[in-house]
Amino acid sequence: MSALASVAVIGALAAGTGYADPASDALTKLNELSRQAEQTTEAMHSAQLDLNKKLEIQQAAEVKHANDVAAVDSAKTQLADFQKKVNDLAAAQYMGGRPSGFQAMLTASSPQGLIDQLSIQRMMAHEMSAQMSRYLEVGKQAEAAEQASAASASEAKTAAEQAAAVRADLQSKQSQLQVQIAVVKSQYDTLTPPQREALAAMPPAPAVDPAHDGPRDVGADVAVSRGRQAGGG
Repeated sequence: MSALASVAVIGALAAGTGYADPASDALTKLNELSRQAEQTTEAMHSAQLDLNKKLEIQQAAEVKHANDVAAVDSAKTQLADFQKKVNDLAAAQYMGGRPSGFQAMLTASSPQGLIDQLSIQRMMAHEMSAQMSRYLEVGKQAEAAEQASAASASEAKTAAEQAAAVRADLQSKQSQLQVQIAVVKSQYDTLTPPQREALAAMPPAPAVDPAHDGPRDVGADVAVSRGRQAGGG
């Protein structure tokens, strides 16, 4: 018989017997504690479900944050690579000079040489433009990734704070329940031997659905067992 069922039975005994105070008062208190313990157990179950949900949110946010950080690192690596290529092209143009079309005509050794020289200039200009465009594009991607990472980190922080608050509330409810159990046990010890015998003779309480059953009150079960032994002695 669970603790809550035992206490409820005790409350029923109080209503159906004529025992005088203070035992009757003790039974009334036990019945009230039973109601409070049941409410606390239900609240703990809801808090646990809420905690599990917050932890799932936190885990998902942390995974997203890790992916965003990886994207930022990749973008920075590409930026550094493109920047080096752009710098190399700029240095090559600076060291070799970039003659105008007129200067190319004057310095060309032949018409074919002029065509080749102008073709090289156009190719270098196109390459520089292409590299710069890619540099700017990667820069935008890196900025977007950093913003996404910041948002992801904020989500993870919020979820962690919510999970911590739920966990603290759950622990508080557990402590309250333990105190109530201790009170139930102490109140049970005040029952007279005839009352304990009557409690031991009561039929077992109906089975509770495990899916909705709260934490088992082992301490109170032990107290009931002790009461049965005392009544049998």
